[in-house]
Amino acid sequence: MVHGDLFGPWGRILIVVVAALAIVLLLLVIACFLTPGCLGYECVKRKREAKSVPLRVKSKQNENVKLNDVSYRSWRLGSLYEGSSNGTIDENASPIEANSWNSNNAQFGCTDTSSTLNLVQKDKQKAERKQKEFPTELTISLQYLPPCDETITGKLVIGIEALSGLPPKQYNCTLEPYVALNITKQSWNHRNRQKLHSFRTRGVRHTASPVFKETFVVANVKPHEVKEWILDFAAYDRDRYANDTELSTLRVSLKEARHVLQSPEIHMFNFRMKQSNLALGNILLAISYLPTAQRLTINVMKVRDVKFTPPVSCLNDFSFYVRILMLNGRTGQRMKKKKTRFVLANSHSEFNETLTFDVSYNQLDIVQFLVVLRGKAAPAEPAASTIEHPSDSEDSITSIQKSKDTSIGKVALGKGVRGSTERLHWFSVLQNPRKLVTVWHVLK
Repeated sequence: MVHGDLFGPWGRILIVVVAALAIVLLLLVIACFLTPGCLGYECVKRKREAKSVPLRVKSKQNENVKLNDVSYRSWRLGSLYEGSSNGTIDENASPIEANSWNSNNAQFGCTDTSSTLNLVQKDKQKAERKQKEFPTELTISLQYLPPCDETITGKLVIGIEALSGLPPKQYNCTLEPYVALNITKQSWNHRNRQKLHSFRTRGVRHTASPVFKETFVVANVKPHEVKEWILDFAAYDRDRYANDTELSTLRVSLKEARHVLQSPEIHMFNFRMKQSNLALGNILLAISYLPTAQRLTINVMKVRDVKFTPPVSCLNDFSFYVRILMLNGRTGQRMKKKKTRFVLANSHSEFNETLTFDVSYNQLDIVQFLVVLRGKAAPAEPAASTIEHPSDSEDSITSIQKSKDTSIGKVALGKGVRGSTERLHWFSVLQNPRKLVTVWHVLK
């Protein structure tokens, strides 16, 4: 009776309403913790991420490091790795499951497996090349000075004024561009073109838009001969560690510029250069990283289709070796260098040599590796007649001259390098520690 008088019919309705509100409030709280975007869900997510991310700077050197957390953040930076998130790793050596690019699936497996990096499809690669072309422009001047009399012949004055919009270096370092000019005679067979004259400008440091203002004069020029000439321009970047890199090319036929021969005035031209795709060969590299020992291993396996510039008649007079430079990606300074043994030069030379570098996990986002294929010519031996019949004359003294090593081609690996294949190879090594990732690279 007391409870019935205390609550009454309205009291019962109030109790039901309060209970219903409590149940609705409880459901809202549960939904807040389960629905992405709510405050509770974000708080739980932050706590989980804080527990999963290891200490990078304050941790001890002997602690185990999760490389997938470090590299995945770098991979998501679109300025460094744009358009390459669809890459996959194709395991050809053993029938194991394919690894995903997602950092959550990268594990510290203890088995070393050889894998081949399968990059973006060909159609996507062609589209990416079109997007990454740099609008390099070359400004030149042409002037023809006709002969005045029999003693003064005609002259063709070629002026290389300036360049603009050059592509960047393969690795993080400043450019030192220059322009090379070859004058050839037009022929139906491209291989048998006769080179008439060669010129080269000076190098301009620390700029992608150099100004040269240099002129080159070709004497004894006849108008009917000039119409068959072709001007081959090539923009190069001087490299102090390896061979010079061909950046852009341009071919100008003087047959199309006949008005230059009609007046002695200076004619200015502004041409759009074509980005160079010169390939000097291929090299097979297998790379792995051991996070516990903090050691990077680069296995130089083989090279193929090697091209010399300028071309040589016989490869048997050369020996190949590979030099690997460890560079500071911020300053471009050399930190370490190692090289392989010498092998005989042929179309498919095999090295199968492993070079190791001590790289801490704090340096993985800083260091870059420059792999350079070099050739060494065999020293010239003295003639047999000279050895059998020595002479005291100074003119007959022979000495074996030391041959100079020549850089044939190079590949840059590391974070922030220009090549998409090289970036993907480096990322796959970080995402798959203790695994040997093998990729064919194009020598530039």
